[in-house]
Amino acid sequence: MNEKRKFDVLVIGGGPAGLTASIYTSRADLTTAVFDKGDNTLDKAEVIENYFGFVDPISGSEILGRGRKQTKKFGTEIFDLEALSISIDDGYTVETVDGEFKGDGLVLATGVQQKKPDVENLGSFEGKGVSYCVVCDGPLFRDKKCAVLGSKDYGVKEALKLNEYTDYVSLLTDGKEVDADQRLIDRLDENGIEVITDPVTTVFGDQLLEGAIVGDEEMELDGLFIAIGTSGTLDFALKLGIDIEDGFIQTKDDLSTGLPNMYAAGDCTGGERQVSLAVGEGTEAALNLIEDLKGESNQDWG
Repeated sequence: MNEKRKFDVLVIGGGPAGLTASIYTSRADLTTAVFDKGDNTLDKAEVIENYFGFVDPISGSEILGRGRKQTKKFGTEIFDLEALSISIDDGYTVETVDGEFKGDGLVLATGVQQKKPDVENLGSFEGKGVSYCVVCDGPLFRDKKCAVLGSKDYGVKEALKLNEYTDYVSLLTDGKEVDADQRLIDRLDENGIEVITDPVTTVFGDQLLEGAIVGDEEMELDGLFIAIGTSGTLDFALKLGIDIEDGFIQTKDDLSTGLPNMYAAGDCTGGERQVSLAVGEGTEAALNLIEDLKGESNQDWG
């Protein structure tokens, strides 16, 4: 196991928020380490067409690859390691399977892990008809046959949002009753969105999604949006006493967490899961952290 290594800034997460933060801190001559365990959901996005400056669609993996290359250019060290724990003692210590890393400041950009239903072949069609974000991919399914898999408020909201792009929307509850605000349920009726409560057992297709087995029937589908919530990977945040609500880190307006020199940015803070928003939060978190570490506002460790 390696001996403890020292950096000015430690960034947990190698998605758009974490990589953007590391670009700013490295350019500010703060030694920066990024820990990226390699399960970024953006990697599975085959087409992104709403990111500023890209006339032609670009894949999520290409955006991440460019970001990694860019931040390395400024001296960031990227470690393909999972942060197993974080401790505080006149700074932050991140433990990994390859040793411990010490830092004066920390940016949490862990993203979120989507909860996945037990549906056969689901992973084979991620990015090929199966999506986890209507805002991201809804426009790609205009006037196509689609369904949202979910039974709570989040699922109903996604179905209503998807209905803005296509009239062919069903809500699949996978054997559950709809458990949502009555006002949302009423809007399903108003918009003619069918609710199907039969279990969803498998999805199928050739290169792209073609349908799902719902109950005993084959249901023809061009798109299936998973909306059953998220499972957080924020156990260490809870252990540090950071406020968590509905699986998301709660921050102040400046994205600080309430702990000295620690900020959070991107999907792990909630809100719409958009690359542009993650990049913006990564920028803001980094600029505030730079001011903490280099300016007059250096925080007291107590």
